[in-house]
Amino acid sequence: MKHWDIVVCGGGIAGVAAALAASRQEKKVLLVEKQSVPGGLATSGLIYIYLPVSDENNRIVTSGIAGELLRKCQEYGPFSLRERWGGSADGNCGHPGERCLCCFSPAGYELTLEKMLQDSGVELFLDTTVISARCDGQKRLSEIELFCGTEREPVTADCFIDATGGAYLLRMAGAACFSESNYVSPWFMEFNEQSQSRYHFSDDIHIQVVRDNTPAGTADEVLTADAVRKFLKRQYEVIRSYYDRLPPERRKKCYPLHLPGMVQLRKIARIAGMAEIRDGFAGVAVADSVGVAADWRQMAPSWETPYWALLPEKVRGALAAGRCINASGEAWEIFRVIPAAAMTGEAAGTAAALACEQGIDPVDLPVRELQNKLVENGGILHIANAQ
Repeated sequence: MKHWDIVVCGGGIAGVAAALAASRQEKKVLLVEKQSVPGGLATSGLIYIYLPVSDENNRIVTSGIAGELLRKCQEYGPFSLRERWGGSADGNCGHPGERCLCCFSPAGYELTLEKMLQDSGVELFLDTTVISARCDGQKRLSEIELFCGTEREPVTADCFIDATGGAYLLRMAGAACFSESNYVSPWFMEFNEQSQSRYHFSDDIHIQVVRDNTPAGTADEVLTADAVRKFLKRQYEVIRSYYDRLPPERRKKCYPLHLPGMVQLRKIARIAGMAEIRDGFAGVAVADSVGVAADWRQMAPSWETPYWALLPEKVRGALAAGRCINASGEAWEIFRVIPAAAMTGEAAGTAAALACEQGIDPVDLPVRELQNKLVENGGILHIANAQ
């Protein structure tokens, strides 16, 4: 049985940031991802916009690894940051407005993320699924079982991080979770000589977004396997109907190039954490904040991130990162996107590494020590410290 200092489950942006943060503190880190590529919804899910890290006053509020991943997303693709954010004078970020954001090539970003993990010494298990989790008598997550091909592999670690997007690891370990409504709104890559889409890679190739009001799931009801399958079925129906309305001759010049390789559910499950980020917290200072998330939807106050929102109530030896931290309602909308995922991922990875060094549970880690390390690594903890 292999043992690691830290095992991160879920190789989306949150998982990548967590693995990088922990590995850079000289920890032996394993990152497990069920897809054959890293990046999650950002890459195989084709949600290709690195949304703003700047606030309503265009000050940088999300930094550290989140800022690094924003800069690196330009590496293979047609987009670049605007000049005021460190890009070129003729930089095209692929999106209107003046905030600090950038679109990217999903496939290009996969290459970048894999190389970043490799260079940092992270062991990356792709095409690998977590199929079980076991806790000891103190409710501490101590062992998981991985599955790849026909092989099962038990793995132990000093600390685990759930960055699966749906809290799958922590749910298997017995953590309480909640969900909220989702809507079918597929993003897919298209060739179209007459496109009106604003999401362009070139004159003919772009990302198409089709809006649909079909709900999936309700508040506080974690999505069942059947609900997920129905969501995927509807996603196909929506895309197909978009093309079926075109005359046959038009379909020769307007057709899909690439469909999402994973279900585009934005809100699957959030943990019942030791703290909750909820409606009304915008612009509020939080003493134990480990980072700031900008409101990506509009020019509005940012949100601070309490460390305790990353810690599940009922399971020890583990943290959550990304879309499955304890953020509800409007807050979940803020924290489910790429910059917030990277920020909470770095916080979780850093906390896990510090806890490992001291031989303690993440719940016992002095928050001030974590905050100092995050600031040392370029993080911004509070809205008042925006740059």
